[in-house]
Amino acid sequence: MVFKLTCLVVLVFGFTQSAVLPPVEKCQLGDSACLTPAFQKMMPIFMVGISENNVEVLDPMDMDDLAFELAGLQFTLKGGTLKGLKNSVVDNVDWDTKKKSFTVNFHLDVSVKGHYTAAGRILILPITGDGQLRLKLKNLQIKLEIFYDIVKNADGKDIIKPKKYKIDFEVVDHAHYHLTNLFNGNKELSEAMLSFLNDNWKQIADEFGGPMMDLAAKTLYKNVKNYFEVMPIEEIASV
Repeated sequence: MVFKLTCLVVLVFGFTQSAVLPPVEKCQLGDSACLTPAFQKMMPIFMVGISENNVEVLDPMDMDDLAFELAGLQFTLKGGTLKGLKNSVVDNVDWDTKKKSFTVNFHLDVSVKGHYTAAGRILILPITGDGQLRLKLKNLQIKLEIFYDIVKNADGKDIIKPKKYKIDFEVVDHAHYHLTNLFNGNKELSEAMLSFLNDNWKQIADEFGGPMMDLAAKTLYKNVKNYFEVMPIEEIASV
């Protein structure tokens, strides 16, 4: 099925009647040169939430109840928030109507805060901690691919039904880690660990960043699905 976007990326990023949309041209889905700036204009609107389309506020994003055990590290994050998605820069959009998938490549600076616990080892060093986490990622590159089907809703109208997603990420420029109450407040050990984390930011981001990125991608994907479930294609695209 080939169709044009009615309002740039409304297919993915939606809009509200109260939102003031920027003027945009219709895009053929295979036209990356048109789709990319269209997605860029709609990204901030989607990320601040669209309640009538069941899209939650995504900036800040709730990162509560993150827990993982990976490479000898046991880690939890409670009451966490991620900020920065509304300032994302869209690098490229590729929509493949034959494969029924679309890929969005974008980058951003993000910050994460919350209450953490850590135990075990991180790379070569032992770690224990129970306190506040502040994490900043500069130039986080994300590739998000979503696969979908075209199905009929209860009214017999065609809708896009996302069925799975895939995410890849890389922190390109820098990551800064700050954790309080490491080693029960031992200043010398804490300072040594923080220096180690920040000196080895790239390896740590690559090895241990996956669970946090997966949680963010799961939340984003859920809201894309919510949007599509209430918006027939004929209302957002010229078929």
